[in-house]
Amino acid sequence: MRADMVIKLGGSAITHKDVPMSPNMPLIEQIAQEFSSSWNGRRVLLVHGGGSFGHHAAMKYIDGSGKILDPRGMAEIRHAMHRLTSLLAEAFLGRGVPFFAVDPSACFLCEEEEGGGFKIKPFLRPVELVLEAGLLPSLGGDIVISTMGRGRILSGDTIARMLALASSARLLAFGTDVDGYLEGGVPLRKVGRNSLQGIVAGAKGRSNDVTGGMAGKLMEISEYFSSGGGRVLIFNASRPGNVARLLLGEEVEGTYIE
Repeated sequence: MRADMVIKLGGSAITHKDVPMSPNMPLIEQIAQEFSSSWNGRRVLLVHGGGSFGHHAAMKYIDGSGKILDPRGMAEIRHAMHRLTSLLAEAFLGRGVPFFAVDPSACFLCEEEEGGGFKIKPFLRPVELVLEAGLLPSLGGDIVISTMGRGRILSGDTIARMLALASSARLLAFGTDVDGYLEGGVPLRKVGRNSLQGIVAGAKGRSNDVTGGMAGKLMEISEYFSSGGGRVLIFNASRPGNVARLLLGEEVEGTYIE
């Protein structure tokens, strides 16, 4: 599978995270319009976070080790993410973009390991087929069921990393609600991959997000580089024109990590 880029839309951008089940519809519609004007059938993989849909549902049921054991909780999280995905689909399809949602539980297997660990194994043929059909494949962070019947949260950041590696994407772009990675309130424009570990350590503990917030994103980026990944961008998806410029291959203001 080959893709030009993977774009991950953060839940903090496309939803109002402090209000359960609250989409940021003006921004969702803005991004859909920018895809409509600038996507032009490019080989792009789209990912989105859970925001006030998935995270609020997960916080009610997740235990200290990251598992969800209650079947009702598993179903509620899945339903919450389906609702958000449907809103995105309506916005994109209404503007002529063939948004095609792919269920993460059909593409990622969670294998439990002795000692409480687990491994996520991708099966991305369904995504490849959607891409080859000229559609815009879209996957959201979601719950996946493990080989032991437990629920595990698979974050949008993890999905984006795995898709970018599998497709040899030239760019992995994380769209957030800030202008990049901030230090002292100021976005860094460039970060060398060798400096990443120190930045990750400084970012830990700043979020109550079930998928780790900015620290979790940076850890995924670090793992992406250690697995042979290429260029990464953290940018503000809420600024008008940024997504369009990204799709057109133009430089976008934000933090580039390479």
